[in-house]
Amino acid sequence: MKRSIIALAALAGLATHAAVGRHISLAEGDTPGVVRFISQAIELADGAKQSWVTITRTGDFSDPRYGEFKITPTHLEQMVSNFNNRVLGQEVFLDVAHRPSDGAAGKFLKLQIEGTRLRGLVEWTPFGMDAVKTRGFAYLSAEYHEQWKDNEKQMAHGCVLLGAGLTTRPVIKNLDPVTLSLEDSDHAPDVRVAISSQLLKELSEHSTMEKYLKLLSAFLVTLGFTDVTGKPFTDLLTLQLAAVKDDDAKSLAAVEGVKTLATSAMEQVKKLGGNTGPVNITLSAPGAAPDVAAEVNRVLAERATAAAAATTALSAKVKLLSDTIAEGDKSLTPEGVKKFSDDFAPMITAVTTDEQVKHLASLAIAQAKALSAAQKLAGLGYNPAAGKIQITVESGNQIKSLQATIDKRLGFEDLPEHQRYAKTGGKLLAGNKAFAEKALAQFDAANGHRLAEEHKALAAGTGLISDVSVPVIAERTVLREALYNLVSLQFMDVGTADFANVITIPYSYRDTTGAGVSALRRYEGQGVRRAGVIQTSEESRPLPQKLAFRLSNEMKLLMASSPINFDPVAENVRNIIRIVGEDTEAINMNELVRSADESGVAAGNDTLTASVNGTNKVFVTSQFPVVKPRVVYDLKGAQVGSTLNPVVVTLNSVVRNEYVLPADGSALAAGTYYIMDWNLGELRFVTEAGVAVTPTAAWPLTVTYSYSTNVVKFDTDLGSTAVDVKYDLLLTAIGGRKAVIENDRYRTANMVLMSGAMDNALTQAKSFTASGARTATGLAADGSVGFTKGMPTFNPTAPGLLLNDNRIVVGERGNSRFRMVKAFAMNPMEQARDSNGLFIDEMEAFGTQYIVSHTPTQLKNSLTSVIAYSATGRVARA
Repeated sequence: MKRSIIALAALAGLATHAAVGRHISLAEGDTPGVVRFISQAIELADGAKQSWVTITRTGDFSDPRYGEFKITPTHLEQMVSNFNNRVLGQEVFLDVAHRPSDGAAGKFLKLQIEGTRLRGLVEWTPFGMDAVKTRGFAYLSAEYHEQWKDNEKQMAHGCVLLGAGLTTRPVIKNLDPVTLSLEDSDHAPDVRVAISSQLLKELSEHSTMEKYLKLLSAFLVTLGFTDVTGKPFTDLLTLQLAAVKDDDAKSLAAVEGVKTLATSAMEQVKKLGGNTGPVNITLSAPGAAPDVAAEVNRVLAERATAAAAATTALSAKVKLLSDTIAEGDKSLTPEGVKKFSDDFAPMITAVTTDEQVKHLASLAIAQAKALSAAQKLAGLGYNPAAGKIQITVESGNQIKSLQATIDKRLGFEDLPEHQRYAKTGGKLLAGNKAFAEKALAQFDAANGHRLAEEHKALAAGTGLISDVSVPVIAERTVLREALYNLVSLQFMDVGTADFANVITIPYSYRDTTGAGVSALRRYEGQGVRRAGVIQTSEESRPLPQKLAFRLSNEMKLLMASSPINFDPVAENVRNIIRIVGEDTEAINMNELVRSADESGVAAGNDTLTASVNGTNKVFVTSQFPVVKPRVVYDLKGAQVGSTLNPVVVTLNSVVRNEYVLPADGSALAAGTYYIMDWNLGELRFVTEAGVAVTPTAAWPLTVTYSYSTNVVKFDTDLGSTAVDVKYDLLLTAIGGRKAVIENDRYRTANMVLMSGAMDNALTQAKSFTASGARTATGLAADGSVGFTKGMPTFNPTAPGLLLNDNRIVVGERGNSRFRMVKAFAMNPMEQARDSNGLFIDEMEAFGTQYIVSHTPTQLKNSLTSVIAYSATGRVARA
């Protein structure tokens, strides 16, 4: 089988420029298709047997013989993952002079990613140390394969490091020695690179070119050009300098000629441009006579056309606003429509979406109706209070008194903290309390009049608040207690938001291509680079949470039997608290897992027909974990946009749907459905009733899916390894994920999430024994894992968690957003009827809550995972 192998290395210190091509010659004896770049020179300290070497780095590269190619962070992650998983099936060695038959010069003990570089820890053999120290083999040449397949199953594994060799005749010659230390850098100014006489010549020309380009750039700044608007002139000079090579006289003449052009262009801009702002100019190729005035006129004409189009678009948006207001409140006169339209029109721009315009119209309609109501009251003799009317919750006020009454009735007043807050470690977390107060303020603003009426009824000694509605203070208690016990709030950025079809989530992130630490050192006269901080926003849609319950007529009688007895509804309140809390917990925790998986996605396409033997019920994908498809719905339940990371399972030439019971409680249509274990990539088939199906032998089975690369997989099979040692290795894997978060992604790893079962298994690690305990890794008072590699460890519990017993999540808190859009509240109770429409002497009601749980795209890589699995157990089976 012919394999195309690209041997790459870090190109340490190689300066590149858009105007200079790189010509890299191969050393003698290279096989066709192999390109070797040199990572660095090698020096070994006296007595050292191990050293770190740079293997490669990310970037875009090109070669006239091999075309363009790139090394991406995904390539580096795949090489590390495949190395850790021993995909190659052997140790990864270094040899001498590319002759492995002479013996090993060393082997790679560890790979890790440091920023944009792939680094490897090498354990040197005496043969290798002798080659470096006494025989002059001072350079390292490493090889990897972009799409490596094993020779047993022909399974694709992505990028795999194949090996490396010591050489005395590298492609890159005259490389200054680089001391291998923790402080070495691809960008250190004292690192020099030489490849061939041709490249040395080009680098020299590049240095000369830089000098003249700097002269021109400084002149352009004095004229008023920016880096962007002045780019056509620097590009033109670059072409002219390349044509005159290193002739100083001709180079200076070229600089003066471009200066003249730039001066003329700025004069034309000032004459014709007025206050139009920066003008981008395109100049002719070298040798032609640029018509600067014509170019400036062309740019300004394009601007005028664009401005006219924007004005037309803005007029259409304002008309849509006015039409929507008129349609939404037909009681408004044309003058009234114009007034409210004029009030809200300044908020609209040419790029405002129609949906946003309609939302502004709904606000205007609400304001118009409120004003109309106030005017009618004034006509009846009621003088409205000045300012904004609202009910506030202050210490000692009526709502606090009402809340204390129901707390006593429901038993919360005397309930020990370790029972009331069992899910959050036996105490009320400060973060949960602070967010609950925000959500309760939102609830009180919407239900203040009802709370006030209930307090008045209680103060007046009324025996029955209502027999046709659930007391609003009970709803308030449901909201409070549900939020108090949410573990997931510790890991989210929490807040409240106004109800709308679409919720805007603002956020910021660091652009690693922007100015970093080394770019801060700018001296007199040098431009100061901008920090790579991007401020943006994403849209998310509210998730509805609706829950109904039924109360018998006997409950109404019990409520009337004593002065305000809430006990009959207490059990319903407790159940609602539990169910709403569990659903919210699952939504948030699953959002963390899904966002982590979505930060690194690759395509999978498997044909599993060979496993369909008439006996097997479980089938496995070649890659895992499988990324769960994400579907977004609007408030009407209609899908918005296309499905992200779709999964298509085809059995016997029929596409099968996932087994998901309808939310309305109806039955699924008759047929065969699939169930996927997303963590392990294990596939099963069931009937519409959930009964297991055994596919007929030789039925074709294919699966297309997406799998996550933002994980490390840990095989739990013991083999000859002791249990405590095995789980010590799992702790090491968790520490490796922490290093990825902190060293590669520049975030703070401050949490570990795992199930109680995984927690219990991990406590068997030798590190947790009294004699072998390690710093920053230990058990909590209840025997569960308290800290893992210095990170607090949590065991979320709720039905339907994707976390399952196979996954450990590691990362930084506070990047996923949780917003309370509408706090939980019950609707008025109604008489219940049977299927024939007859009354059954019972009351029923339902409550609603709307939330947002969303992770901005650029923040998804703040989390990563460890997948624990059994290699012997994860196979096709009955």
